[in-house]
Amino acid sequence: MVSVVLLMAGSATRMKRKENKVYLPLKEKMVYEYALQKFLDLGAEVICVIRKEDRDYLKPYFTQVKIVLGGTTRQESVYKGVKEATGEFVLIHDAARPFVSKDMILHCIDSMKKGNCCLVVAPSKDTVYQKNPLRNLKREELVLAQTPQGGRKTVLLKCHEQAIKDRYFGTDDISLVLKYSDTPIQLIEGSDLNFKITTQMDYIIAKELVKND
Repeated sequence: MVSVVLLMAGSATRMKRKENKVYLPLKEKMVYEYALQKFLDLGAEVICVIRKEDRDYLKPYFTQVKIVLGGTTRQESVYKGVKEATGEFVLIHDAARPFVSKDMILHCIDSMKKGNCCLVVAPSKDTVYQKNPLRNLKREELVLAQTPQGGRKTVLLKCHEQAIKDRYFGTDDISLVLKYSDTPIQLIEGSDLNFKITTQMDYIIAKELVKND
């Protein structure tokens, strides 16, 4: 079985809103429901990591998902979710990425079953500079991390537990695997559509994308 840790415990501070962005309306659904339904349709166990005050938003899915209260950081929230997974393989996904495709998910699952960890990425379209010291980085050598990310549950737990001991905070889940495991990591082709709703402009774009669906 594949388990999915669906991260929903964030906020909308950069959108200048009081409510959590994953519960904003997107056509006839809320943002989080788009990704959630794809994982449920594929038969995955879904662990929704939420804030305590948002529990009522999940009422329609109480019988279909596990609910875990998030931590004070994204890394802690992921760890709490992974611990509750019963599947051999675990994917971690941001609920604020509503347009993840089933093909991406299936490619991730196939990669994990072959013994890899997986990381969905998109190519960098912009020229990227390192600030200090200032230097130009080769765009063709860069990719932008998206989610899902994942691997075997035992590998992810080991990496998170070692990070806790070391008080190490990674930028995402695969960064912990790179530091604490020799498990191969396969890059899965992402998409511009698999963007994370972070700003008000992102939300406007998402509403346009679903308008004619």
